Amino acid sequence: MDDVFSWRRLLVLLRKEFVQILGNRQVLYILLFPPIVQVTVLGYAMNPLVKHLVFAVVDESKTPASRELIDAFTANGVFVPRDGGVDAAGVYRAVQSGTVDAGLVIPGDYAQSIARGAPGDVQMVFDGVNSFVANLGAGYATSIVQDYNARGDLRSPLSPQITFAYNPGLVTAWFFVPGLLGAILMLTGLLASASESVREKDEGTLEQLLMTPASSLEVLLAKIGPLFVLFLIALLASLAASALLFGLPFRGDFLLFMGISSIYIVSAISIGILISTFAATQQQVVLISIFTALPLMMLSGAFAPIESMPPFWQTLSLVNPLRHYITIVRDILLKGVGLDVIWPDALPLIAFALVAIWISATRYRSQLR
Repeated sequence: MDDVFSWRRLLVLLRKEFVQILGNRQVLYILLFPPIVQVTVLGYAMNPLVKHLVFAVVDESKTPASRELIDAFTANGVFVPRDGGVDAAGVYRAVQSGTVDAGLVIPGDYAQSIARGAPGDVQMVFDGVNSFVANLGAGYATSIVQDYNARGDLRSPLSPQITFAYNPGLVTAWFFVPGLLGAILMLTGLLASASESVREKDEGTLEQLLMTPASSLEVLLAKIGPLFVLFLIALLASLAASALLFGLPFRGDFLLFMGISSIYIVSAISIGILISTFAATQQQVVLISIFTALPLMMLSGAFAPIESMPPFWQTLSLVNPLRHYITIVRDILLKGVGLDVIWPDALPLIAFALVAIWISATRYRSQLR
């Protein structure tokens, strides 16, 4: 009776599966090595605490009282000061460019106000694009001011007034949605392009394709083209849904955004095609794609602030195209900046796309050798 459970058949099947897995070094590598790496990376990267927030300081008072206030902010290492310029406008420019997380402006009459017993008004501006960091930074700042007031050496305590630029309501979705767009494009780009390429191997048409007079680059671009158009449509639809559901603003140049997004999509598809040259089956494609995409997403700032990562992982994230794309998208959508501000992230993204296309084309043709 075949429908009766048989331990003997089960043991035979288990033995067969074990023999197959242990005899396939590639599968063993995929199953054992990636989880170890991912646990290590994610354990460091996904840290909810934010430390070493860089803030621009403009001290127009230049008195012992103002220097004491700056020392109060920097004493515990949460805020790391950086010269923001000669005036408040320099602070705003630094926050807009993303070179600092916050700005502190101490007016020239700060010491005189304290001496008269009047409130010492200072201004602190946070980059509200990253609502998570802004919220924590504001909490740190409020706590520091409260401790400073508790010293009792001021006749009139400070009354902090904090301004959140670009995201006054600190809408969390405005921070996470651009990250999700980039992460989804990366993951689907890898899976779709790699799966499509491996399918040709399964059907036996890959060798015929590569034996044609067409160059590797021509074959590669022909494979990228249809996926590229579909992903652009998906991106526009996702943006429309984000604006409708979350009120996500679009303050920058649309053509600039589409140009940067096109470069990023080409990078994602090229990586997927590169993955297909190392994979022989659809199962391997899925495993390798997930192993590749997860570290890229976690080290991109899409879900956990890069500022919360250890210095080593922050440096490593500089070679991550997803990090640069998310930074650019947030700057264009929420800050409305132009190429003069985003070029430090645009150049690495362009370089990565060119390298990915070149390596993919080289590896794709070499599969016949």
